[in-house]
Parts: sequence; C-alpha cells; structure tokens
Amino acid sequence: MSEEEAKNTPATEKDAVKRTTPGYYGRVPYYSKAPYYGPSPYYGANGFPTTAYGGAAPYYYGGAPAGADEESLVGAITLTRIMRVCMQRWVTIMVFIILGAIGSFFVFKLSPTIYEAKSIIEMSIRPPRILPGRGAMVEGDAVGSLEEVFNTRLARLRSRAMMEQVLQRYHSDYPNSAVPEDELIRTLSGKSDMKLQRRSRLVVLSVRSHDAQLAADLANSYALTAETFTQEENKLVSEEAVAWLRTTVEAQRRRLAQADQAIMDFKVGARVDSMVKEQEGVSMALARVNTEIADLESRITLAEEMLRTLQLLQDSPDRFGSLPENTPRASEISATHQQLQQNIAARNALLARYTDKHPDVLVKEKEVMVYREQFAEVVKRSCETAQANCDLLKSQMEPFRVKRAELSAAYADLQTKIDAAVIRLHQLQRDLQVNEQSYKALLNRMEEARLAHDENMCTVKIGETSSIPRLPISPKPTLIFPAGPMIGLLIGILFVLVVDHFEDKITGISDIEQRLRMKVLCVLPRLPIKLREELAVVVARDKFSHFSEAFAGLRNLLDSPRYQDQTKVILVVSTQPGEGKTVTATNLGLTYAASGQKTLVVDFDLRRPRQARIFKKKGQEYNSLPHTLVKNDPSLFETLPIPSDYDNLDIVLTRASSEISPATLVGNGAVGKFFEWARENYDRVIIDSPPFGIVGDAVVLANMADSVMLMCCPDRTHFGPLKHAIRHLSESGARVIGVVVNDVDFLRRSSFSGYDYHYRYAYNYGGKYGYRGGHYKPLLANVTEDEAATAETGAAPANNQPARHRRDVMVAAEEND
Repeated sequence: MSEEEAKNTPATEKDAVKRTTPGYYGRVPYYSKAPYYGPSPYYGANGFPTTAYGGAAPYYYGGAPAGADEESLVGAITLTRIMRVCMQRWVTIMVFIILGAIGSFFVFKLSPTIYEAKSIIEMSIRPPRILPGRGAMVEGDAVGSLEEVFNTRLARLRSRAMMEQVLQRYHSDYPNSAVPEDELIRTLSGKSDMKLQRRSRLVVLSVRSHDAQLAADLANSYALTAETFTQEENKLVSEEAVAWLRTTVEAQRRRLAQADQAIMDFKVGARVDSMVKEQEGVSMALARVNTEIADLESRITLAEEMLRTLQLLQDSPDRFGSLPENTPRASEISATHQQLQQNIAARNALLARYTDKHPDVLVKEKEVMVYREQFAEVVKRSCETAQANCDLLKSQMEPFRVKRAELSAAYADLQTKIDAAVIRLHQLQRDLQVNEQSYKALLNRMEEARLAHDENMCTVKIGETSSIPRLPISPKPTLIFPAGPMIGLLIGILFVLVVDHFEDKITGISDIEQRLRMKVLCVLPRLPIKLREELAVVVARDKFSHFSEAFAGLRNLLDSPRYQDQTKVILVVSTQPGEGKTVTATNLGLTYAASGQKTLVVDFDLRRPRQARIFKKKGQEYNSLPHTLVKNDPSLFETLPIPSDYDNLDIVLTRASSEISPATLVGNGAVGKFFEWARENYDRVIIDSPPFGIVGDAVVLANMADSVMLMCCPDRTHFGPLKHAIRHLSESGARVIGVVVNDVDFLRRSSFSGYDYHYRYAYNYGGKYGYRGGHYKPLLANVTEDEAATAETGAAPANNQPARHRRDVMVAAEEND
C-alpha cells in the first residue's frame, strides 16, 4: 500500500492491514493470537507497546525503562554527540539563530538611549600632627588599610543622608530645572555609581540618564556635595570622639570590677584550700592502709609457702630437713621424725644381717610403719594449723582492701574537683588580665583623642568636574547584533541536546560504544524483503550480498582468538520484539554451517516460537523442546535436533503449549543438561531467546551460554532498556560481548551509514540490493513480471509469494553500464 493510499485509508482499515499483511519492516513483527504473553495490553493492541517501551507490561528489572539515572538534563556532553545532533537537527538550530538575530534587532530598536556623565574626586588621609606615635582612635574608618578606609568612606557617600544633600545642592545650583523630584531620586538611587580606581586615591562618580544635560548636572552636584559632606562628618566625629571614649572607658572599668568580684566569689564558693587539705588527709590515710596491706600480703605469702612445705613433707617424709622457727608443731614433728629415722636405721641394720623374712626384721618393719603413720598424722595437724593461719590473714586483708578502694575513690573525686576549680580560676584570671589591659589601652587612647579631636582623619576634594556627554553608552550595536545569533545558537544547541536526550533512542555508534561502553560487533543493512521466513535465510540464498558479508564478518570476529573460547554457545537476545533477534540467530547459524562447522540453532522462545515457520516444519515432523525437557530424560535429547535442509545445520524447534509453564521449565535442571549435551555434539550452538525484560527466561539462559549478543535497531531501540539489560545480565554473571545493530539504512545519512561499509562507494555499489543502478529486471525466463516488479519496488508481490534470489532478478541495465 503506497503512502498516498495509506493516508486515505480509514483507521480501522489500516489496523486490519497491519494485522493481515505479512511483513518484517514496517509491520507488527510478533502478532499472534496465542495468549502466551498474557493479555493483549502487554504489548498494545497489535503487539507493539502502547507507550515508549513495554506498554503496560511489567519490566523484569523493575522501574522505568528509560535512562532515569542520567547525570544531567541534556545527557552526556561529548563533541561527537554534539556534532551528530547538530547535523541531524540543523534546521532547528538555524531557526533559533534567526530568532536570536530578530530578537537582537528588536532589542536595539526598543532599548532606550542612555548617557553617562563622570566626575572625579580625590580622597586622602591626614595623620595626626600633634603626636608622632600612633593616631588617636577617633573613628573605625581611621584604622586598617588604605583600601578599607576608602571603601568605608564610599559606603557613607552612598547613604540616604548623602542623597538628600545632593538633591538640596542640585536645587540650589539649578533652581530653574523642570525635572520632577521622583525622576531625580530614581536617577540618583538606581543609576549612579562610585568606583575607586585601582592603585590610586581617585573615585569616579558616574550618573546615567536619558538626558545628557541632567546626567552632567547631577554628577557635578554629587561631587561638590561629597566634599562638603565629608568635611562636616569629620568635624562631628572629632567632636564626639572624646565623649565616646569616656563612655567606653567607664564601661571597661565596670567590666574590670566585675572580673575582680567574679574571682573573689569563686574562691569563696569553690573552697579550693579546704579541698586541698582534705585531699592531703585522704592521701596520708591511703598510705597507711597500703602499708598494712603490704605487711599482710608478705605474711600471707610466708604462710602459703610454709603450707606448701608441710604438704610436700607430708607426701615425702624422707625429704625432711629443717623447718622455720614459726612452723606449727615444729618440735613434735622433729621428735616424731627422729623416732622414725631411728627405727628405719635399726631395720636397715637387721636387714644387713638377716633377710627381709626374718621375724625380727618383720617386727621392726611394723614399728617403722607405725612411726611413719604417726609422722604423717603430726604433719597433717601442722598443715591444718598453717591453713587456718593463712585463712585468718586473708580475712584480715579484705577490710583493708575495701578501705583502700574507698580512699582511692575519695582521693580521685577530690582531685577532679580541684582540677576543675583550678581551671575555672585560671580562666577568670585570664579574663581579668584582658580587661585590665583593655582598660589601660583605652585610657591611653582617650588622652590621645583629647589632643587630636580637631584633626580630620579623611578628606575629599574635587579632582575633575563633568562635561555634557556627546555619545550614548547604550544600546551598543557592536555588542547586541553579534550576541543575538550567538545566544540563539547556544539555546538551539541546548534545545536539540535536550530533545535528543529525552527521545532516549539509539541513534549512532557513540550511543553504544561511549554511553553503554559496549562493542559494536556487526552492522546489518536494511533489506526490502518483507517476509520473515525469507529474511531469515538470506545468507543461504544470497551469499554475495552486503547482508551475507556482514554475517561473514561477524563469524570471523567470533572465530578470532579473542572470542573463540567464548562463543561456542551464543545467546541472541533483544530488549523488545521486532529487533531482528530470530533473523540474526538463524542467519548466524547458516553462516557457521556454511564454514563447515556443525551448528545447532535452538528456538528457546517458549511462548512465541518462530523457527518452525522459518524452516517450514510441521508439528508432526519434530519433537517439541519444552515437551521433551519437561520429561527430564537426557536420553531423549538426541531426538530433538532435526535437519534444516541446509548442510551442517540442525535445528531444535519449539511448539507453544498452555499446559507447560516456561518459567518453571527454564528453572528445571533439564535445561542445563540439554546444553551440556549440545556442547558435546555440536561445534556451535545458537540460542534464539525471548525478549529481555518481558520475561525472565533470558537471564537464566544467559548464565548457561558462553556469551550474549544484544540486538539493537537504530531509532527504534531505547537506550534505557538496553542499558538495564546489559547491567542486569552482567550482574547475573553472563558475558555480554557486544551489540549487533540491525536494520541500518545505508542509503540515507545517519550515524551508522559509514560503519564498515565504505567500500560500497569505492566499488560503485548502490541500489536496494547493493548492485549498481538500482533497477532490477528479470533475466531468466521463469521470472514473472510480478516478481520483477517486486524486485524493482521492494514491495511484496500481490500473491504474497516469496521473492526469488536477487541474482535471478539483476538489472539488465548493469550490462549497459
């Protein structure tokens, strides 16, 4: 249907044409009556989103699809993007430039004429001449740098009192002036200025007005008034200097008395001396307690050592030597031990003469045993006595320790209070010193001011009066006329950048490689073929087209050493339907198969499978992938691949079913087993997945594949969803190797038009199919007129039959060239 017919066709008929006309570019690509994606509003009425992206369908990754996390209103500012946007929207920028030029013309015509008159006055500081030392502290502006003094004086010359005197001087000097009072006030308050010349004492008084005579008169009146106003103010300041200083000295004296009283009150209330004496008493008591504790600890140590000695003697009587004098039962222990040793000696003497079985020896042995038991019993009673002594000493130690803790706490508390009191006392003493020094300094200043009260600290005199200005200062054509177009240019560039940013569509290589930081793997040209089934096998039917060469270049890139180990199992995914995901997966599989690699194309779009229609397979000719995986039997995987009628290419097809949940099936372990089986039996595996963001299958499949390729269509794919897809796939652990750009029109100027296809101009390539001339007529006898017309116009034939190979409909004019 032509554009004119489309305009005249009613909306209902257009919708019917969209639903029934088979086509790939410019039609609804995924229209289907099977409600596997849920209700129709998920994609809109005819399969496409009703909004910018996704319609009312919930996004897998959540949130808005657009790039809501952009850093500015205009997006990324790069020279490449600015040049691209300016080239695309130069008309809009020219409109803003023209509007800026028109605006500058109106500004020049409508701006009022302004004249400026200037007078010059000289400011100086005269130091005191009576005392050679520091000057009297007459006024604040006499202290500080020269610039500070002059700026303070200028502020006073801008005061309301100064303005009133200028008006009085103007009326007295020009009594016949007819200028209204309100205009004079507006001119002086809003259009007069004073500027101190850099590195000088000169002040420029400027007055602006639409009347040159009025500007000059007001400037001269202002200069004369400034001179008299400064003289009168200096006299008034010098007269009030001594009175002001006297008041200040009296106030400082009161502050000094208050500081003295504060120290006295603090000493009385804080009782620092009593706390110090109390701390000394606590310290002495603590020293006595520590002495008692040390003595008890030494006695406890001796008792414990004696107890250990007695216990050792009880276990080994033979080790008995000498005992300390204060050992309990020491005499009894010694006597018992002596008897024991005597009996042992007698027994040993008998053993020297007799055997150990002799009756005398046995009797003596019993006596030794009796004395040994007596010795052990005596030592035991001594140990008990030593233990009791040790326990007694320890019980005496506990009250001393409690007393020491109490004294230590009291000492620390007193020390804290004393420290705080001392710090506060030092602060009050410092305040007293500061107040005393200030009081003495004010007394000295008051005497100096008393001698210098008649001195004027700052003087003003007229340096130059103003003359009537001849030329206006506003408007300036040299500034207004260039500024208008320049402002229009800047606003236009900013406007087109904002518009380009809010469109949020991929328009060029920079959007992918700079904004997304992804590599463009391949750029596929636009083809006039309408049928998906025909477009999906272009690589096999037309091996010498730009489309086939683009896929050959993609295959060589993926076979390179950089990607060879990452592309055995490739997942092809898009962010929305209609971006060429199925066509790319099929043609890439055909390209691999043509290179001699055993290739498997898997249709994993479980909700809207397309591969069966592309390869014209009926339901009874193949085993459905989801129906086989749901059985979870790896032995059935060999029944899934079927020949595709192309060498080295097998396909695994899917038949949609409302009884099998795709989300549950993808999470099943059978999917991973199937891909392990495919890796072992094929050189390359290409997975055709559902769109990312609508369902979650792509995220699961991406983790099972070696790499992921994202699809992108210029002026159709939105930047936000593509960015979210890359981010979420990467976060899930998938390897996203790049982007395949599909449906690029190289015949019109765009950001993709020069990418990888410069050779087509060098070899005089052109036309719809990349050949010269662009006119296609049948060269074979079996080519019908409808097919030839189809090749010429790029439209589908009337009977909706697929077009023949392009080489069968090459242009006859090519031979004439």
